[in-house]
Amino acid sequence: MKASAEQAERLHRFAHDLRNRLAAMQQAIAQMADAKAEERAELIAFAEEQYFKAMRGSEQLLDDLAVDRAPVIRDPQPVMLNEVAQRAINALAHRFERKKQRVDADLSTSITVQGDARMLEDLICALLSNASKFSAEGKSIAISLAREEDNAVLSVVDHGIGLDADDLAQVFTRYAVLKGRSTNGEAQGRSTLARARQWAAAHGGTLEAHSGGAGTGAAFTLRVPLS
Repeated sequence: MKASAEQAERLHRFAHDLRNRLAAMQQAIAQMADAKAEERAELIAFAEEQYFKAMRGSEQLLDDLAVDRAPVIRDPQPVMLNEVAQRAINALAHRFERKKQRVDADLSTSITVQGDARMLEDLICALLSNASKFSAEGKSIAISLAREEDNAVLSVVDHGIGLDADDLAQVFTRYAVLKGRSTNGEAQGRSTLARARQWAAAHGGTLEAHSGGAGTGAAFTLRVPLS
């Protein structure tokens, strides 16, 4: 089906913007070979920013064209959320060990929800991975699970770099350019938390972020209806 005049104009603007950002990234890469360490760090940061803006532009285009990307659970099954959370911890053990981080887990309560076990494990992995990335070596990360009225409530709390008001407002926006940087040069990602919120919504739940500001750490709270 041929694009409408409005869609064609939107695609044209997107392609023009994308070419400009790719050209900027190419120039930054070309300059790195002869750059000093400090200059190289600035070039990497600049290229990374162009990458995120290009990816953010693609997300906005899909939104403008009303492309539905919400995940769908086709065959929901009973899921022991405490067991899924423990599997997520085990899957990321190498990351925690590398940064000498301790995970304090309170998962003693057996709680069952209805949904997709793999999707929920990916969601919890996203929260734990985010906590590790933005926490320094040796810091602890807490994960807990409890019942709250008709919901299972899973919390992941870190003592990392935290989120100021601007970053907190965009933390679930795909490829948003945030000021916070990972503590050990890990890839920024910037789309995983957005997907995690979609996975929560697919289970009829919510995912919220809280932080007292830069340097105060962050807490992510997942609520999913009990079976």
